[in-house]
Amino acid sequence: MMRSGPTSNLALSRLMSLLCLISAFAASSPAFGSDFSERGIKLFMENKPQEAAPVLEMAAKESGADEKVFLYLGIAYQQLSRWDDAIATFRKGLVSSIQYRHQFLFNIANSYFSQGRNAFALEYYDQALAAKDDYPQAYLNRANTKMRLGDHPGAVSDYSLYLSLDPASPQSSEIRRLLDLLGTKAAEADRLKAEAEARKLAEERARQAMLDEVSRSLLEAAESTTNLSAGSGDVQGYDTDLSLDD
Repeated sequence: MMRSGPTSNLALSRLMSLLCLISAFAASSPAFGSDFSERGIKLFMENKPQEAAPVLEMAAKESGADEKVFLYLGIAYQQLSRWDDAIATFRKGLVSSIQYRHQFLFNIANSYFSQGRNAFALEYYDQALAAKDDYPQAYLNRANTKMRLGDHPGAVSDYSLYLSLDPASPQSSEIRRLLDLLGTKAAEADRLKAEAEARKLAEERARQAMLDEVSRSLLEAAESTTNLSAGSGDVQGYDTDLSLDD
């Protein structure tokens, strides 16, 4: 069974983002015009990525293909775990993208994350947020990436920003529990660090006290040896009294 947690729920957050994306596209515009794009999008909307991908590939080759074609095709590749193809397609769409630039960057990041290429994922989540700084899903997924990279303070910041932008998120209770755990862990880490520093300081003081004691002992021994030599070693004795001739 897959262990639950904000990081393991990346697939859920991506699915939610995808559903929002599809709804927005469907509501905002009619079909793009070409037979390939219409057929490909219809198959994509029917959740048939295996069938949609080759049709959308043809649509993407057409002159003046809409940026949405590249976005749909890239997401279809993601659903098929064709991560490199997805990244390449998103990059192509990004070149001429105007309206959905943040979505291309976000999905490039998601693809890198799914490959375990976390540094690249982080870079593209940064770019997605630079393009749209109130993008909740990008904050959530960047937080998950920072958790993988061990940047817990950075993850806490991003999870908090995500909750501020989407307080009704279905993952909010789980994220808040994680934030509590991270806060407790940080406090414990601070306590252990303080204790370690105190022990180190005490050990250094004890070592210095021992050095001082040994040094003092050696100095006292040296002074004792010097006094003994001055009192007996340099004085000559005589058996008879000295007399002066008249």
